[in-house]
Amino acid sequence: MMAYLLRHDPSGMEIDRRGFVSLGKLIEKLQNRWPELSKGNVKEIVEEDSKGRYEITEDRVRALYGHSIDVEPDLPEVEVDVLFHGTSDSVADRILDQGLKSQTRRKVHLSAREEDAIEVGRRHTPNPTVLKVNAKQAIDSGIKFQRASERIFVTDYVPPRFIARLG
Repeated sequence: MMAYLLRHDPSGMEIDRRGFVSLGKLIEKLQNRWPELSKGNVKEIVEEDSKGRYEITEDRVRALYGHSIDVEPDLPEVEVDVLFHGTSDSVADRILDQGLKSQTRRKVHLSAREEDAIEVGRRHTPNPTVLKVNAKQAIDSGIKFQRASERIFVTDYVPPRFIARLG
């Protein structure tokens, strides 16, 4: 629910350009469903989230990636050699032809590890196809990658010439 509110539907909460909302307002919205929820519970969710989706700064909270709403989370630009993307076989064919596009999200999501890409791909198919992105060559051509968490990187678009099917 927290991911949904922060990434897709912050209605009733004022969200700034970087994606931050008032921690108090988020807690109020969540308490409609879970009345006993506390600030400590939300902090625990943020700290224990294995995907590093959230950030709390003083009395504000945000999702770092995965947005369908118009925000720009000011993530650090990084240099990385290789990234991975898990998907279904039929979508992989389209990606190899057209490149990686953000679709319904604001950014393309890429994994730092092949294992994470497989996990992501399993949301779409039991036997995902993993695509390898030559991020170093893409960066050398002017494409920018940002670190959303230790395991997730984002970018606007990856042309097909930097993508290959693994295996």
